[in-house]
Amino acid sequence: MALSRILYFYLWIAPHVLLLAVAFLMLRRGLHKEFPIFFSYLLFDFLQFCVLFTIYWRDAWASYVTVDILGRSADIALRFGILQEMFESPLAHSVPLRRAVARTVNWVTFSLVILALMFIGSIYYNSFGHRLLQAYLTTEALNTAQCGLLVLVFLWHRYLGLKIPPLVFGIAVGMGLASSLEPTIHAWKDSLAAANSSVPDFVQMAIYHGAVLIWLYFAQVREKIAPDSNAVSLLPAREWAADVGRVIHL
Repeated sequence: MALSRILYFYLWIAPHVLLLAVAFLMLRRGLHKEFPIFFSYLLFDFLQFCVLFTIYWRDAWASYVTVDILGRSADIALRFGILQEMFESPLAHSVPLRRAVARTVNWVTFSLVILALMFIGSIYYNSFGHRLLQAYLTTEALNTAQCGLLVLVFLWHRYLGLKIPPLVFGIAVGMGLASSLEPTIHAWKDSLAAANSSVPDFVQMAIYHGAVLIWLYFAQVREKIAPDSNAVSLLPAREWAADVGRVIHL
């Protein structure tokens, strides 16, 4: 019992402390300027952990649930901003194209959110009378939509013929782990087999721990560019911009 409690606190505390290490690496390498929303997300998650940890020790469970829901909502909003940063990263030096991509991503995001809400609602429609459950199911629907956008990030870079920068790849993989498996974990918690079990919580925290370690690793990986590479950066800027504009308007 004591060992499981120690493991629980380690899996809860360790990844949030490592968030500061990721933020420090980004600050040291100047990556916070390229991905300001992801940098803000790291700091916000750490501060949110500090607040929740304080509430936990004071046994204020009603406040804990409220802060947890508000924190999850803010996390989801920040993650949508991070996804937009990843879509716009190949177009860092073209403001008009970035705006065009942002409009397209907004429409795709809206469509995916509606589909996710319809899917989650069809599964839990008998339970929507409980307001607390409504809040958590809505966040899971938004997490599901974000998983679809993460897949599109990889397809977007592949379609443009661009190599994904290490940090973008790391952010996408880490977010994919945290977002895609969270609805599954909550479904597991709701199942009869996992009733009154702490195993799903351990698994969820272990997954988040892995996601933070992935961010930490890729925050320090430097991109290698081969000298004989035929990368897009070697193409004339005007020709490359025209090609990307054609892709966006397809």
